[in-house]
Amino acid sequence: MRLISRRHAPIATAALAAVLLTGCSEIQEVNNAVDKVQACAEAAKIATDLAGKVVGLATDPAALEKALNEAAANLRSTAEKAGNTTLEEAANGLAKTYESITVENANNAVDAAQKVVTDTAQHVSSITAACG
Repeated sequence: MRLISRRHAPIATAALAAVLLTGCSEIQEVNNAVDKVQACAEAAKIATDLAGKVVGLATDPAALEKALNEAAANLRSTAEKAGNTTLEEAANGLAKTYESITVENANNAVDAAQKVVTDTAQHVSSITAACG
């Protein structure tokens, strides 16, 4: 077996470093893509789960308010992990919408539930577009 001479060692080291760094950047790209896919699925699930249960919560203003706040917090957390500016903006936009809905009484809760369903449908299309 022939050993690398001292004169060629820096070149060999540089070549090895280049190969390793290239591999690391590719791994990082894959990790970013996985993060984006997970964030897309999570954001869509949070939104559709809330839209599915708001009608049942329309008679309980406190429970509806709590569900809106939890969904908004979960969307913001998901947005932070997205690794994609467009997806982050879409998830934060829906979170902001949920945070802006105030539920004070039963009549207001019915209106809020309708608004959640309508706004969720609009924002889910933005989230889906960001994921595409």
